[in-house]
Amino acid sequence: MSDIFTVSINDVSGNIKHQLTDVLRVVLSFPPSKSDVVLSASWVQALGSAMVAYNAVDQTASSEELLKVWKSVWNFLDSTDAATRKATAQSLSALSSCFSPALASVAIPDQDDSSIIRRIISQMNKALDSLAYARSIPELLSIISSIITNLRHRDSKTSPTAAELLILPLIVRIGDLRTSKGFEYKEAADATLSTAMRIIGPEALLKALPLNLDPASRYVLIVVYFLHLADCLSCHQHA
Repeated sequence: MSDIFTVSINDVSGNIKHQLTDVLRVVLSFPPSKSDVVLSASWVQALGSAMVAYNAVDQTASSEELLKVWKSVWNFLDSTDAATRKATAQSLSALSSCFSPALASVAIPDQDDSSIIRRIISQMNKALDSLAYARSIPELLSIISSIITNLRHRDSKTSPTAAELLILPLIVRIGDLRTSKGFEYKEAADATLSTAMRIIGPEALLKALPLNLDPASRYVLIVVYFLHLADCLSCHQHA
């Protein structure tokens, strides 16, 4: 089913737009048991693919279903099965690609966490402290990286990215976790911080994290950032 959705995005003759709402409704109505690890992984992947396809053909309509689908997939992130957690993280990362500029513009002035993106960021923040998600920290960090990437849009060339305006406090928390004693997932945290460095930029990030990272970690982030710039320049020259 995931493959069908992927192919359908580019198949304008398939009339997929009018079918996706019904498909989503049916799939959402029959969630598998968490104990069924094979079906669980397939189910969350199907939902993620369906939403990406739906967003491609009707961004406004898909936004109305996004939070419902996110909650349904999220329920499997605390699975005891590593493969299910991985599939869930991949699905949630795919769902974050549906964070449109319109959704971000609603979330930025929202102070009550009532908008879709604010509610999702709040959920991620709480999960980092929850024992229920202790085994899911690498997946959480991976999802946060995807959210940062998908909030890279900005109103103008000189304005901050939506990621900086919406998720910077959560990035600061990850910096705190990265330097806390006994934290087991420093590599995953470094990957997320490096994503933030690329999307938000070194100046804003290092201002937010002046004391939260040891010199070695800050050096790693800066090196990763400039390697990313070198890759971008290389791709531009080949283009």
